[in-house]
Amino acid sequence: MILGCVRGSANRWVPSPQPAGVYQLSVRDLLHDNYKEWNIVKVRNLFSRDVAEKILETPLVSSVREDKVVWEEERNGCYSVKSGYKLAMCYLIGSDKYHVMGNWNDIWKVQAPHKARHLLWRLCRGCLPTHSRLLERRVECTLNCLVCDKEIDDELHIFFRCAVARDSWSAAGLSSVLHNATYQQTNAMDRIFTICSNESSDTVGRVAMLLWCIWQNRNDKLWNDNSNNVSGTTDADLVRWEKPALDWVKCNVDVAFVSGSGRTSMGLCFRDNNGHFMADMTQWQQTVISSVE
Repeated sequence: MILGCVRGSANRWVPSPQPAGVYQLSVRDLLHDNYKEWNIVKVRNLFSRDVAEKILETPLVSSVREDKVVWEEERNGCYSVKSGYKLAMCYLIGSDKYHVMGNWNDIWKVQAPHKARHLLWRLCRGCLPTHSRLLERRVECTLNCLVCDKEIDDELHIFFRCAVARDSWSAAGLSSVLHNATYQQTNAMDRIFTICSNESSDTVGRVAMLLWCIWQNRNDKLWNDNSNNVSGTTDADLVRWEKPALDWVKCNVDVAFVSGSGRTSMGLCFRDNNGHFMADMTQWQQTVISSVE
């Protein structure tokens, strides 16, 4: 903040709380009468030691004639929602009340779509709307698992202990991870962090997508009363792109149909054997064709 003539309750330029009379002072009231320097004695008499030192550490720029309030988190001095949110999050993360221990970088480095990484983050932060969480917040709902109707609907059961979830782990070829003695912690968050720290990036990515599939399957049962089989839950979503042989280029194709329009949209993506993007193309066809065609 640049300080000069700012004052009043609308522009409180000193930390709260302070004696009411202090807020009616302008910055010039804290300067010497004939030159632009802090009146040290006056400042220290009016404010607590911490606040006084912060004021005295504020530089007074001689070239500035008319001062104003500025937002120090932005170079242009203007407040933005982005910088305000960033500053607020710094305070929250630094608070023991909101800080959750764990290597969060491992979560965001997972080789999986963002939707799967975001699910891991929500799971570890304890903000998935499981029935046990909702009941903690006094939302009326049943406590039992939506899929098996046998145990409490919490993170540990949904993703690791439910019989249907265990079948999904097996169908995805990840039973060895599920039953590994190293990953038998009593809460889902610790299990996720330990898996991320010990397994290969490929395995962690597959686990992330599997958990996303399990969560989608659970929500499909909740909202649409659909009970998908295990293969339908995992196979389609665990398909991974495989690179072509050396010096070859792979072209992936997909199509979409607009119902009743008689048209087909097509998209192509070309990548080299390192997975690097080379070219793409989109096109409309005034006919209905299959992806194979």
